[in-house]
Amino acid sequence: MLRTTVLLSGLIASWPVFAAEAIEAIGGEKCGRATNSYTVEFLAPEDAQIEAQGKTLIAGKQGPDTPGLSLDGKPCPEGRCAFRATKGQTYKLTVESTGQGSSELCVSVARP
Repeated sequence: MLRTTVLLSGLIASWPVFAAEAIEAIGGEKCGRATNSYTVEFLAPEDAQIEAQGKTLIAGKQGPDTPGLSLDGKPCPEGRCAFRATKGQTYKLTVESTGQGSSELCVSVARP
């Protein structure tokens, strides 16, 4: 019994922890390898007017297409979301590729 418990404890400790990507600063950006969509959470460090933007990267350079972007599941026009952030509130931003060939999808948050 003790051997089984030790073995299970070792397996659980070696499992990777999957956490959502997070941006915690105004002016921050996160990119991830994704074929269709990439989601990050933005934890607002202060009350501020924010603009989030999505972009695609192809071989490290910005792609020609404008990806779709949604804020908390609601689509934003032209790959940009302008909103008033509340300190301590978490917002879910999802960028979706509209073209083929992008190697990375990125989300950035900044002041307008």
